[in-house]
Amino acid sequence: MSNAEAAGAAAMAATYFLKPPIHRALAQLDLAPDPDPVAHDVRTVAFLEALGLDPVDALGSDAVAAAAAWAPDTSWVPFRDRRRSRQTRTSPAFA
Repeated sequence: MSNAEAAGAAAMAATYFLKPPIHRALAQLDLAPDPDPVAHDVRTVAFLEALGLDPVDALGSDAVAAAAAWAPDTSWVPFRDRRRSRQTRTSPAFA
């Protein structure tokens, strides 16, 4: 294994282990939406169905039913959009 491959593997491993706690911290600061555990199952079900496999065998019927009934949470507004809406409301209108 070359140094570049080792560095790439280390970066992927660090991302895999650090992403969930960082995402939770950003959600607590209201800079990211709360992590949605069903969203992962939705992607997994879609992937397995695209391969022609039965997702019930891999995930179980409860997880597949929850994934089928899942709808994304639309109540969270990204920080950049909140900033824009605040600027447009408070900016004075000059004639």
